[in-house]
Amino acid sequence: MSITAYQVEAVGHDRTGRDFGYVNIMYRYGNKQPCPRPDQCETMEVMWADASVYGPPAPGSKVGDFIQTWLMGSWNCGVFTHREIAKRLMDTFTGLKVKELAWFENPRERTLKNGKPRVRRARWLPEREVELVYLYSDYYIDAREPASAQTDFFTVTRMDAWGVSTWFMCTPEAAEKLIAMDYDNLAVKETTIVG
Repeated sequence: MSITAYQVEAVGHDRTGRDFGYVNIMYRYGNKQPCPRPDQCETMEVMWADASVYGPPAPGSKVGDFIQTWLMGSWNCGVFTHREIAKRLMDTFTGLKVKELAWFENPRERTLKNGKPRVRRARWLPEREVELVYLYSDYYIDAREPASAQTDFFTVTRMDAWGVSTWFMCTPEAAEKLIAMDYDNLAVKETTIVG
């Protein structure tokens, strides 16, 4: 079995695909394990990423409409965005929820990789203060036994050899409206997930 819908994900570059100077976000690391699913945690523990998902150099300081995630893991059931954008999308579409973020300082904010104290502000920190949330769907569809979507947005899941993989997706009608909203740093593309 399979399901075809539109995958929605944040990207760390502009529309031209040439400017990669945008901030990245990551789960807090250390002994703390990220929660398995957003709907199972009170908050998501995050920090600014000091590495780019595209490799060197480090990410830039621009803050896009959506923030790309570095080291997200298999639970990819949403996107990081500004609170006002999340509210607008939740008012327009069904199946969306917001998860609050608990912010932690990245150890590299004050210390260089060689262990020396940082003299200047890190270039990969955001250029301005932002109020972000995690926008996700807790309506799940199993790719092995797909059912028709009851909401505009949903999360497709698939159990495989390494665990559960997920995709944040929407219906073709929702994709058309979302694309027309013309947000930066967001990719919406038709994708088939084989169960």
